[in-house]
Amino acid sequence: MKKLSFFLALSVLFFLSACSTPSIPFVGKKVKKEYFTGGKLRSEFIMSDNSGQNGLLKKYGYNGKLNSTVPIEHGVKNGNEILYDSKGRILKKTPFVNGRKQGVLEAYYPNGDVMAQITYVNNIKHGRAAKYNKDGSINQEVIFQNGRISN
Repeated sequence: MKKLSFFLALSVLFFLSACSTPSIPFVGKKVKKEYFTGGKLRSEFIMSDNSGQNGLLKKYGYNGKLNSTVPIEHGVKNGNEILYDSKGRILKKTPFVNGRKQGVLEAYYPNGDVMAQITYVNNIKHGRAAKYNKDGSINQEVIFQNGRISN
């Protein structure tokens, strides 16, 4: 009975330590990992310095495939957030500056051609937005002014 209790306590300890988010060295950099309840990798933050606020955030699906990547600076998104499909193809690129959408968001067809583009200024749709057909021709185009379609 004592052996069973010891084994059970040890098993719980290993399980809980596997679900935590330790920082471990990774080729000269620290990596903070988070796990799904079942033990599969949910995300990893590859730190570029010791502040814990700068680096590359990678998120994974429960299937173990990479879902997205985004550079983090000073604790917020800063650079292109890239979303991937289950085959590793890019679905969408969203540009961020200081945690806010800034620039042209692009969505893609599975073959890599552009499906849509939306311009953002300070996290608000502002400027040209277009949806494309699979052959590359424009399906729809509008101009946004401060989040609203202008006439």
